[in-house]
Amino acid sequence: MPGVPAMGRLRIFEDWAVACDNRLSCSAVSLLPEGVSEVYGALVWIAREGGPDGESTIEFTGAYDLRGKIDLFVDNEAAGQLTATRDMARASGSNALKLIRRLGSSYSFEVREGKTSLATPSLNGLALALRYIDEQQGRIGSEAALAAIGDKPASQARPLPEFASIMIAAGTALAAAPAALTEAEEQAARALAICGGRPRADIPLEIHALDASRILALLACDAGADNASSIVMVGTGEPGARSFQIARFDLMPGFTGAPGTPPMIVNAQWNPTKATLSSFARGRPLGDCGTTEIYRWDGTMFRLMQARAMPVCRGAWEWPVLWSATPVEGEAAPAPAQAANAQPASKR
Repeated sequence: MPGVPAMGRLRIFEDWAVACDNRLSCSAVSLLPEGVSEVYGALVWIAREGGPDGESTIEFTGAYDLRGKIDLFVDNEAAGQLTATRDMARASGSNALKLIRRLGSSYSFEVREGKTSLATPSLNGLALALRYIDEQQGRIGSEAALAAIGDKPASQARPLPEFASIMIAAGTALAAAPAALTEAEEQAARALAICGGRPRADIPLEIHALDASRILALLACDAGADNASSIVMVGTGEPGARSFQIARFDLMPGFTGAPGTPPMIVNAQWNPTKATLSSFARGRPLGDCGTTEIYRWDGTMFRLMQARAMPVCRGAWEWPVLWSATPVEGEAAPAPAQAANAQPASKR
């Protein structure tokens, strides 16, 4: 069994959320101050890659239209101009590092489009968030630090950890639709996917091809205003005689229920081209809190490729990355022998 992904830790410093993933790539995002319900017109996203040569970036994304020239004002003084395309303006490299450092040591910030104020993101907690990034990346006291700047060389930064490489069996990205389930196959899948202690015969099964010999079956169990949770199964065998098992995950999705219950994917989305299964659990309708995971089918189980989270509902629609992995294609995985708890289709 592959190792369990080691998720990064997300911290809240007043009006900023910050986290670093397993590659020491860190990001901080602006939050609405406590008690404020109005959504920002522009969200601020700060990122710093790990390693001695890690680049800095800062992005401004619009909740509505963000286009053309936008002006930045720090402590009521002009701090530069960026060009927005597709609702996003971005600076990187030395320009970004200079701006991020200035924001971290200032009191007020405003984003304008001409004479129109788009947003006034709070800077409360940003200095602590930037110092946290410096600490995680080993830049405290370095000339390359974001906040804890000193005279030590940039080379003191922690070296980059190795990539988390996920071996993916060849032929696991098929777009062809699988043959429809027979009545017996559907009964077998429903018998396995007990939702809340009872089978659900009133909800249709969703099926997709995983590879040449396996299919993905999703059965929605619970549906609310914001989220629909599905049990994930894998069917193996020839069409008409497929048996089903509860799918395995190297790390359970964030909104899975009590221990011993099947994994639950929330608002499941299957990408047949990339062979990925995504889960997006919203904490509220606005979608500014919750968890999201992207899994890749490796031929035997679903492996976590990326995880993001936001534990507080404070206006951030972009969430820090807690885990990332890189797929590496290998040999095709053989079809497994039928497990003892598999549900075979009846011969009737």
